[in-house]
Amino acid sequence: MKRKLPTAMNTSLSCREKKSELMKIAQGMDLCFSEVTKAMPSLLTVHQGMKSFHTAQKKILSHAEKFDCEEIHFQLTREFVTMLVQSKISFDQISPNRLLMLFNQYLSKSFIYDLNCRIYDKPHAAMSMELLARILGCKRNQLNYRQHQIDKAFKTKFSVLQAKCKALNHEQIESSMFWRTEHA
Repeated sequence: MKRKLPTAMNTSLSCREKKSELMKIAQGMDLCFSEVTKAMPSLLTVHQGMKSFHTAQKKILSHAEKFDCEEIHFQLTREFVTMLVQSKISFDQISPNRLLMLFNQYLSKSFIYDLNCRIYDKPHAAMSMELLARILGCKRNQLNYRQHQIDKAFKTKFSVLQAKCKALNHEQIESSMFWRTEHA
């Protein structure tokens, strides 16, 4: 049997849900931001683009009660992308596939959709490597080459690890394979 809640409780629940949704949006934006800040060289202690984004983020979140969550998410994404376009990114410090995955997961789908429609006439709500390259101010081939370097380094390290550890060559791996008598 369903209970009807008083209207005051309904609004407080929706307020709690909105706060929860805003926290998820802010955490996602922080993840994207922390991934990008590693690649922003600056002579100052704090990059100027970071300051402007944090100021805009505080301003947007301070007016959260006036807008719905999707509008706030759209505005935060717009400010974040504007910061990326204006900043210089060091490509040696980023992982393109990870960045692309984070952006597609945490940035506003409606903003990405609008951007794809405006630039490429592609009605997609997911960011492509080409769009990411355009935002970062480089070519898609540069990002692909960087990802190739990352993959090659991983394969090299993994092959060295496989040569040292015979347990990784077995199909059925058990924890006892990793412990020898000298470890005890």
